[in-house]
Amino acid sequence: MGSRERVEREKAEHRKQREELILAEAEKLFIEKGFLAATISDIASACELTNGAIYLYYRNKDELVLKVMTGINRQFGDLLEQSAEASASVSGLQRLKNLLDLYNRTYCEYRRYHLLDAQFNLMFSESYPDTPLLAEYYSVNKRVLEIVTKAVAAGINDGSINTDATAERLAGLLLNAVNSYVEKISIRGQLMEAEQGISMKDELQEFLKLLLSGLSAAEK
Repeated sequence: MGSRERVEREKAEHRKQREELILAEAEKLFIEKGFLAATISDIASACELTNGAIYLYYRNKDELVLKVMTGINRQFGDLLEQSAEASASVSGLQRLKNLLDLYNRTYCEYRRYHLLDAQFNLMFSESYPDTPLLAEYYSVNKRVLEIVTKAVAAGINDGSINTDATAERLAGLLLNAVNSYVEKISIRGQLMEAEQGISMKDELQEFLKLLLSGLSAAEK
């Protein structure tokens, strides 16, 4: 390898490390302060960089928010994929149950991430420019839908799931229902626990059981 190639490789590695640092510190600050309160100056200070250095990677805070959320959703997609692969030998309904159980476990273990996701959904703008970042975000979310769709399709094929809907339609409805419920309890969970005297962990678990019982062929 020539000296020029070595220099270019070192530059690329340095850029990658700096971007990883920016994303890690931005994620921490978004969780701590929220998307609106955390500023580019806060992130730059945490990284010991100038504001201008941040703008070399992201044109504005919206792009940085989008990149952080894409990374979080990708990690969740990885967990779903691992669960699906580990459940390949069971019925489609059981595979779907295992996937939905992940929502309950991650809600309990990473509640602040779900709260961050809820904040993002409230502020997400349909007017985001059509950039590679937005395409990447949509691609990650589509992957989650595809994983759930495969589990539903397996359940329809093996008879463990009883539905007149297509696998794609049912998977979309399930994800919308679960995500909406998780978003609600992430935002209002503490207030609901105080008002109703119930655990949001138990509440989510019962909600998921209710969804699955409506799909089980054995319940028909």
